[in-house]
Amino acid sequence: MQVNIRKVGIFYLGFVLLALLAIGQIVNLQFIHKPGRSYTAKTVREDVLPCTRGSILADDGRYLAFSIPEYRMGMDCVQPDSSVFAQGIDSLAICLANFYKDKKAAQYKKEIVDRRKEGLGGGRRYMFLNRKLLTYQEMKEVSSFPILREGRARGGRDEVKVDHRTYPYGRLGFRTLGYIKDQSEIPTIGIEGSCDTILRGTDGLRPMRLTEGRNWIVDTDKETIQPIDGLDVQLTLDIDMQDMAQNALISVLSKTNEVHAGTVVVMEVATGEIKAMVNLEKDGKGGFDETYNYAIGRKGEPGSVFKGATLTTLLEDKKVTLDTEIKAVVTWNYGGGQPFVDHYLDRYSTISVKRGYEISSNNVFRMLAVRYYGDKPKEFLDKLTNERRITKDFPFELKGMASANVKDPDQNTGRAAWNMKDLPQIAMGYTVEITPLHTLNFYNAIANEGVMMRPHLVRNYQKEGTIIQEFKPETLGTVCSPETAHEVWKAMRGVVESEGGTGYRVFKGCPVGVAGKTGTARIVFPHNGKYQDAAGHKMHQATFVGFFPSDAPKYSMIAVVYSEPTFGNFYGATWCGPVFRQVAEQIYASSIDWQEPLPRTGSLPEADSYKQLQAREDLQRGVVPDVTGMGLREAIALLEKAGYRVNFEGHGVVAAQVPAAGDSIRTQTIALKLKEKYIHDPQ
Repeated sequence: MQVNIRKVGIFYLGFVLLALLAIGQIVNLQFIHKPGRSYTAKTVREDVLPCTRGSILADDGRYLAFSIPEYRMGMDCVQPDSSVFAQGIDSLAICLANFYKDKKAAQYKKEIVDRRKEGLGGGRRYMFLNRKLLTYQEMKEVSSFPILREGRARGGRDEVKVDHRTYPYGRLGFRTLGYIKDQSEIPTIGIEGSCDTILRGTDGLRPMRLTEGRNWIVDTDKETIQPIDGLDVQLTLDIDMQDMAQNALISVLSKTNEVHAGTVVVMEVATGEIKAMVNLEKDGKGGFDETYNYAIGRKGEPGSVFKGATLTTLLEDKKVTLDTEIKAVVTWNYGGGQPFVDHYLDRYSTISVKRGYEISSNNVFRMLAVRYYGDKPKEFLDKLTNERRITKDFPFELKGMASANVKDPDQNTGRAAWNMKDLPQIAMGYTVEITPLHTLNFYNAIANEGVMMRPHLVRNYQKEGTIIQEFKPETLGTVCSPETAHEVWKAMRGVVESEGGTGYRVFKGCPVGVAGKTGTARIVFPHNGKYQDAAGHKMHQATFVGFFPSDAPKYSMIAVVYSEPTFGNFYGATWCGPVFRQVAEQIYASSIDWQEPLPRTGSLPEADSYKQLQAREDLQRGVVPDVTGMGLREAIALLEKAGYRVNFEGHGVVAAQVPAAGDSIRTQTIALKLKEKYIHDPQ
């Protein structure tokens, strides 16, 4: 037999090449290849398990902000095996078309089949079946469709959870609450921003690995890290008071084109809890919106409301009493240059300190400050900051709190150099810059018999109703003795009760006793640093601050209105007194008494209202429950737990429902219409 030398040579050469390839692979595995560098990256992954952002609650537990979990249904079109896919694709397409009602069944089938072919060829294999976000009940329904009901491993089903942030009361308290659309955002304003780390929670991680059949499965050899939902944040805000304050401010802003913005803050005297914080600005479209937090971010010269700190200092140092009489000087020459003029004094020869406060005489407080502290202005300024604490900053939960600013008598050079006229000007509210919340906090301390509380918005952090961390009322020190505080009460009551007082006409006949102080200050134009522009326009900050009931203070409040450039004058009593009175009257009318409500007794669950209990009984009887008047979250939780699918439109509380309450249950869908119960447009 003749041997083919050529064939043997080719065979031998091939054998040598295979041997060299094997040796090369051994060398690569032994010395070059690093396990995990490429192989691991392609065969393992970590899926994010999203957490749910915590809710923001009002003081009575009503939801101010919460996240509704919604779902987008996706599908790995390669994952189902051939038999499952072939048997179910037609039925799946029909179910999707009937459910979403945006495409025909043939179009759904074509898109899924095309994506499967693409994926089998090494291309894209995943698709969202529809971009519509689904409720939990809708997600469960779609999950029961053919192929998808086989689950993730056999059917390729993949529901993606998306938390949608909902604000039941719309823009009410927008700057105080803050705002986000979904959890991927990082908020910067309001409680959403300042408490973001508390509300956000921590996403979980689920390790996955790729099988030899190219299927992704949970890697049971590694630990799954479960998501940790964010904590709920309960605030001190009272929704009803917030609504009262907003409507009262709107009623003033809508009266004229000469005002453009304002703020109202209501504080509980004994605790420092902020019960309402409204900041409104005209939006240029005939409406109003919360675009800036004037209460904490806008500092400026407060005007005559600052006289309360001057009066307290004079009384506490026993320099004067309310009955002390001084000469009434209309034109006072002091420090050279333009004299200080006070036309309110032209009807007096002498005037008491109390009467000077009631009519808000500038010269009375200018002269008293110079008489007793003219040779030691540093002492007076130190008392304002460290004893009265009106120019002392304090920690607050919201970002953007402006720092108080007051001149230093030791500063001798530059634009901030001390001038001898600065002392009398500070005494009546100029040459000093503070925010409305600084002013309110001082007067709240006067109402609290000299004890200053730290203003606060956050009451506690909680999880599923269990308090994790509670924030108790915190004192910042005393501003004066109780005796001095009560003397200031008298002077403040005189402002609204004594004929001729700056608040007398506004508060005459008010059903609730009020103690207060008016104030008006010009605002410096930023472009020229002067109190008027080239055309002679002026801008004003008008204020009314005080507390009620005047004989046993429970709430303190400040209302501030900012004018547009104008030739007219603005006064705290005219523009802010009506706001204060309207809110005080409504709070008074809505309170049976000024005491704390009695604790609940019996078996009624603390978190449930009577209407919620009645709704549950309706469900047991097989009739549609009445959820009108409930917040959206309470209504959804109750209805979806009973197996209903819920559709809703609008913001606020449930104003209407279809089917109506009491109907026999014939449907699995209940439609809710929401109404912003606590926001009313001006008539």
